[in-house]
Amino acid sequence: MKHLNALPWRLLSLSFAGLVFLTLLLLLADFAGVPKGVVNGFFLVVSIIGYALIGMFCRTANPEEYFVAGRRISAPVNGMATAADWISAASFIGLTGLLLSDGFVGDGQHPGGLSYLLGWTGGFCLLGFLFAAKLNQSQAITIPDFLGRRFDSAAVRWLAAWGAILCSSIYLVAQIYGIGLVASMLSGLTFELGVFLALGGVLLCSFLGGMRAVTWTQVVQIVVIVVSMVVLAMAVSFKTHGHPFVTVAAVQSLPEIQVRAKQIQADPAELETRAAIHQRISQLDIKIADPIKAREMERQSIAKQVAKAKAENAPLREIQKLEANPAWREISVDRLVSAWQVEREVLRQAIQRPVGFQVPNLEGWNPGWNNTLALIFCLMLGTASLPHILVRSYTTATPLQAQRSVVWALAFIVVVYLCASSLAVLLKSYVLTDLVGAHLDHLPDWADRLKLRKLALLSIQDHNQDGIVQFADIRLFNDYLVLGLPEMTHISSVFIGLLAAGALAAALSTADGLLLTISNALAQDLYFQTASPNAPPLRRVMLSKILLMVVALLAAWFATNRPVSILFWVTSAFSLAAATFFPVLLLGIYWRGMNRVGALMAMVSGLLITLYYIAANHPWLQMHLKLQPSDTVWLGLDPVCAGVFGVPVGLLFGYLGSKLSKTLKN
Repeated sequence: MKHLNALPWRLLSLSFAGLVFLTLLLLLADFAGVPKGVVNGFFLVVSIIGYALIGMFCRTANPEEYFVAGRRISAPVNGMATAADWISAASFIGLTGLLLSDGFVGDGQHPGGLSYLLGWTGGFCLLGFLFAAKLNQSQAITIPDFLGRRFDSAAVRWLAAWGAILCSSIYLVAQIYGIGLVASMLSGLTFELGVFLALGGVLLCSFLGGMRAVTWTQVVQIVVIVVSMVVLAMAVSFKTHGHPFVTVAAVQSLPEIQVRAKQIQADPAELETRAAIHQRISQLDIKIADPIKAREMERQSIAKQVAKAKAENAPLREIQKLEANPAWREISVDRLVSAWQVEREVLRQAIQRPVGFQVPNLEGWNPGWNNTLALIFCLMLGTASLPHILVRSYTTATPLQAQRSVVWALAFIVVVYLCASSLAVLLKSYVLTDLVGAHLDHLPDWADRLKLRKLALLSIQDHNQDGIVQFADIRLFNDYLVLGLPEMTHISSVFIGLLAAGALAAALSTADGLLLTISNALAQDLYFQTASPNAPPLRRVMLSKILLMVVALLAAWFATNRPVSILFWVTSAFSLAAATFFPVLLLGIYWRGMNRVGALMAMVSGLLITLYYIAANHPWLQMHLKLQPSDTVWLGLDPVCAGVFGVPVGLLFGYLGSKLSKTLKN
């Protein structure tokens, strides 16, 4: 037993020392002139091989080890694994860009980045207070297993299993999407090849050793995540302010940012740019209202411009730019309308995005506050209800350790979030001082590099045609903007590899946990507990492994289609998890009167109302059903806040279903 307790700390020490040694070695290689692609690719290869070796070393066919890591993980180690499971690609590579673009308090219509920080961290408080100890006492294997036992119902288990699969699958696609972005950036491969290359590391870990291998891998991954974020933040702080205390540097930068923001907001060129954007939005509204007529008129106009350009021997680049217009290329009216809607949304975001971190004219209550509170609600309850996070409560020996592990996890998460928030402030300073006001022909070198990358992090459109970059001309790609931070701040390219290694660890660690959750729900809850309850343990483990591989390949296929932004997928998963599981867990654990009828009604009603709100407000569905946002939006809330409707409905139907079924029975 002493050997088992010492193992994770030895692994922790070795991983930390190895990461430091590897970083120093690659810094020397960078100074020696080794190509950046070689340095970054080395980080990728070493990371994937390292995680795969841990998975091979921890391989097991024992069901107790495979499903719940033997139920002997200590609180600090389980906290580290939970933090790695939690800090996903969206948190690590998306949060800094989100805070930079949307600010902390939003724009008066949509929530800002502070909602995510409060919701995600607050959810762990709910998890520790409400569920961690109770779940550990149950000695279950999965969340559907717990609910099936609590209500002694195969139907409850079956429905909970499908709910867990749905929530986890949406989350998993987002993580694999992040893996593809990072792997392709490091290796120079295409996005699709990057997905399947990194996925090999995930499969070798979770396929061979299940929760046992995933736990030890996540111990290493949280070291990589925290160290890479802290070291990068210290390097940027030292570069910009001459000291390594990044939170202090962010506080020092805020007054300068606010002064610069006021100058930009009062600049006549900025006001002219915003007026031009408003005019373009009005034109798009007219086109969307009558797309067939608009397409014909625009094609005639483009044909005249192309003919004139060819007659004047204009550069090929200008002709290709004219022919790139969606109205010229797209035959399908639906696809053309979709392109116009996307352009309209991008333009609206450009004029709504706050320049600084303090938004003017936000006095009194506004729709942004409604969205902020609703999003915090969904993220808090979703965090406390995500199946792949809840299952970590089963891996500790006692209920007290399960609660303490939540505190340990929160400590690591807070460190990462503080660094990400501070980096957003420092990057905002670079954008406002270096980029805004620059001439399009003489952009900062980092801006040119970010524009020309294979995965572009920046685009600039001169709306008022003055040749000068205004704030509203800039579009930053929040999902992975932080990966360009070393180039923006002119620090060593080794930090690009270090940052990407942390991002890869974040995506892989979460993908590991999600894959196990989905495959275990399919094998353990849907098949063995219903169709073959007496199956031998070895068959249970083998089927779970096979299904894990199938799920991973399907998720990779979906991710390669690049459906929507990482943040949208992740936030939707939180609303679905909150509406599906929070009511039934809360009532099932703390109210003895809750029965199987109430449990079924709680899960079905919460899930359906949340799915409906997300789907009804999706642009694709609205376009095909010819719906207006005013027809489908309730209380002005964004689709990702759908859980704010699903949770109360689930609680109400859970209570009424239990009461009515008892009354009818009597």
